[in-house]
Amino acid sequence: MQLAPSLEPPMRLTNYFLALLPLLLLADCSFAQQQQQRRKESTVTPGVQIKTTPLKDELPTNVELHADVVYAEYGERKMKLDLFVPKGLKSAVPGLLIVHGGGWLKGDKSKFRVLAQTLASRGYVTAAVGYRLGGEAKFPAAIHDCNAATRWLRANAGKYNVDPVRIGAVGGSAGGHLVGLMATAPHVEQFQGEGGNPAVSSELQAAIVMAGPMELATGPVAEKSRKNPEASNSNKWLGKTIDEAPELYKLASPFTHASAKTPPMLFQVGQFDLPQRNVATRNKLREHGVRADIKTYFYGKHGCWNRRPWFDMMIDDMDVFFGTELKYTNAPLIEAKSAARYGMLVATSNRVEIFAFKSLLKGRDSIYIPRLTTPIKTAYLKDDEKKTPLKFRPEVREWRITLPKEKRETGARIIVETVGRSRVLYLPQVITEGEAGVTLPAHHAMTFGQLLRYEPQPHKNTIGYWANEKDFCEWHFYVDRPGKFDLHILQGCGKDQGGSKVAVQIGKQRVTFEVEDTGHFQNFKDRKVGQVELEPGNHKLTIVPIKKAKVAVMDVRQVRLVRQKTSVE
Repeated sequence: MQLAPSLEPPMRLTNYFLALLPLLLLADCSFAQQQQQRRKESTVTPGVQIKTTPLKDELPTNVELHADVVYAEYGERKMKLDLFVPKGLKSAVPGLLIVHGGGWLKGDKSKFRVLAQTLASRGYVTAAVGYRLGGEAKFPAAIHDCNAATRWLRANAGKYNVDPVRIGAVGGSAGGHLVGLMATAPHVEQFQGEGGNPAVSSELQAAIVMAGPMELATGPVAEKSRKNPEASNSNKWLGKTIDEAPELYKLASPFTHASAKTPPMLFQVGQFDLPQRNVATRNKLREHGVRADIKTYFYGKHGCWNRRPWFDMMIDDMDVFFGTELKYTNAPLIEAKSAARYGMLVATSNRVEIFAFKSLLKGRDSIYIPRLTTPIKTAYLKDDEKKTPLKFRPEVREWRITLPKEKRETGARIIVETVGRSRVLYLPQVITEGEAGVTLPAHHAMTFGQLLRYEPQPHKNTIGYWANEKDFCEWHFYVDRPGKFDLHILQGCGKDQGGSKVAVQIGKQRVTFEVEDTGHFQNFKDRKVGQVELEPGNHKLTIVPIKKAKVAVMDVRQVRLVRQKTSVE
């Protein structure tokens, strides 16, 4: 799209991005709500509202659709998939099987159509797979179909520019369970069926499970089979209850088959969708040396992947995971468009481009953009070869960039270089535990109050402006395993400004410490201030001043929870 030198966009474009403004996260809290927040001992944050919208089924202009392609035949029954191929491919790219949910009894391939075509727009060949539901054919018919679709895609790789040694899959709910079986059990002959291409492998090289059960013989699926058999989907799909056929439930569980041969797996799940459900499978895979990551999504419930704003974040994470594990370095730049006050913002992998439109500026001296979830390096005019830094000021809810006088009447294009992957703050990030424990950086904090904010400049990269002792900040995180953790704060405080009393709260646990004078607010010191004990699941860490000693409480660049080693580790 070409813009005129005055950066005056077509009216429909302006209206489109203005319409996006109400979709941004509404995180402003009243002072009363903030006080209530302090008293609340849970992962829920009062005052935070999320505007959700359904997905629109619109084929991207850079994707070609091959609809209702037959991938297997059982007598007169034809099994079909929708194939989405990026236009203009000049070399083979990874292929992805997309498997819909519906409790094994409902749904069809159109349910995940938007997901399939969005991943295709990013450079993958994707296949939205239809499979036989439980009302037509019981287990293992559905996994027969999914493996047949994988074999078909690999057998026809040359025709559609798919690399046959780089094939992955993603599924949600019951579709996630089927993807789990595809990933863990390609060697199980009972799961292959007679859907064609018997000499071709159904192995996957990477898999993503969105809230699909991996352990059917234990946990919620088994419990419902036993306690509420009439309402149990597994009873209808498998044809028996857990007590009638425990070995059948074990056979149908991806957990049973997980081994060192299982490909890398990513588990995506909403924060309020029982993230702990597949802990046993993740631990088993990790014991075998297989990557088994989990990403949880703020306030997400079951099926959140089919609604915005969760969809955009989950697609981004899928792209990163598949790009890494399927070694797809030629993927196109990731673009996430959003609204900015007085313009449009386009976020890519390591920078943000801002279109400050003349008609919206109306002589104003600044452009405002939503807060990003990454530190920044610099901001400058795109047409400035010298990259002269623009004046940049982070405010409480958005960031302000001051324009040169000559650009206030004509509009401008501004580049903001970021440190790492840039993302508009659609939703707060729920941090998951890594090898070194849980790391909570300043750029993922939620700030509440009159002054407190994230300052992204390279010499800062901190939670700052803590001059009001009633302001506070918080992070959301998830751990898979119970344990004791050492609590570390990377804090800075100006000369002669130390002495403030501060509390760190996680649930009912409270650690207090006194802020140390480090000589400057951006002179950070790592301090071990206490210890906490955590159970598996979601947690919220809040930093609350108890008493401010001088002008400001402190700056915080990072909080770390370092897992203590046990005698068996």
